[in-house]
Amino acid sequence: MQGLKRLRHIMNHVSSKEQVRRCSAVGVSNPESGVRIEKVNNNYLITLSRPKALNALNASMIEELTPFYKSVLKQNNPSIIIMRGEGGKAFCAGGDVRSLYDMKQEGRSVEDLLEFFKIEYELNQIIGTLPNHIQQVSLLNGITMGGGVGLSVHGSYRVAMENTMFAMPETALGFFCDVGGSYFLPRLPLPGVGMWLALSGARLKGADIYHTGIATHYTNLEKLEELQSHLLSLEDPRSIPALLQDFLIASNVQPWAQPSDLIERHFTLSNVEDIVKSCEETEWGQAQLKLLSRMSPTALKVVHRQLVEGARLNFANCFRMEIDMAREFMAGSEFFEGVRSVLVDKDRNPQWSPSTLANVENEAVDQYFTNVKKYLKDQAPI
Repeated sequence: MQGLKRLRHIMNHVSSKEQVRRCSAVGVSNPESGVRIEKVNNNYLITLSRPKALNALNASMIEELTPFYKSVLKQNNPSIIIMRGEGGKAFCAGGDVRSLYDMKQEGRSVEDLLEFFKIEYELNQIIGTLPNHIQQVSLLNGITMGGGVGLSVHGSYRVAMENTMFAMPETALGFFCDVGGSYFLPRLPLPGVGMWLALSGARLKGADIYHTGIATHYTNLEKLEELQSHLLSLEDPRSIPALLQDFLIASNVQPWAQPSDLIERHFTLSNVEDIVKSCEETEWGQAQLKLLSRMSPTALKVVHRQLVEGARLNFANCFRMEIDMAREFMAGSEFFEGVRSVLVDKDRNPQWSPSTLANVENEAVDQYFTNVKKYLKDQAPI
């Protein structure tokens, strides 16, 4: 909790007065936090409620959510946590990276900036390690990117619908696929899909999100409220799979629309340079090169290595590695140049440094992964 309070003071996002922790008093939440939490029977409905910001995750929301999850764990009753976004456009469109840019301009230290990632990753890990009798169902009702992926993908159940749009757009920001991307992206069942999504920032829509395994289930948008009502009425989390399967069977699930053979051909190669060379050989690959050409060369090489290392690390150690990576990015300039070009000046003309893959030295990439050998040594075989 000290990290939460410290970040609140640093970022000046909330009042200096202590907020009332009404989330622990089940059924009520702080309306100014950007989160509404309601208790229905022994279950909970979390609504991410910053629709004008596409429900982007900020420190105030984390500050509300983390104590809520801890209170549910402490009560230790069988329960279902349902999470959705307000407004019809987004589940959660990412994290509040603009505030980090502003903090950097104010001269804040690397450790000050890192505080946001620490509390965000703590929340991601709580969601990813809930016990079997406390299950989360994320209803991905719209844009689901970055920080929104971290809130959902580590939970047991994720339901896509035709308006769901998924992306991990971090390489366009000169950053890496954090919030546990190290863990879930290399473990997607279709070969190369995780690397393709991570490097290119490609957007998946609707049923494609289900076919990749990012979503565990699918339903038609018109059934969303009905599904939510049924979930809240359940008395036993063990009843969730059968209910979700019923809605899946009743839905119009479109077939997988992406070229699996080309994704595997191009995006299972051992380095980014080989991926680029391979993509030159096919029409679909050339379209991916247009995406890759906009990204930070440093981020591309770091993210490729991230997924390789993440495939070997367990869940907790992936987040330990990601804190190391975030620290390195916060100490550099690439992330801030990316945020400037996309969110501040909005010129979409980032001046990456180095500007080409060839000029990104392996030694520079190694700096993001200095503790990986230690993490591998510490963990049991996976």
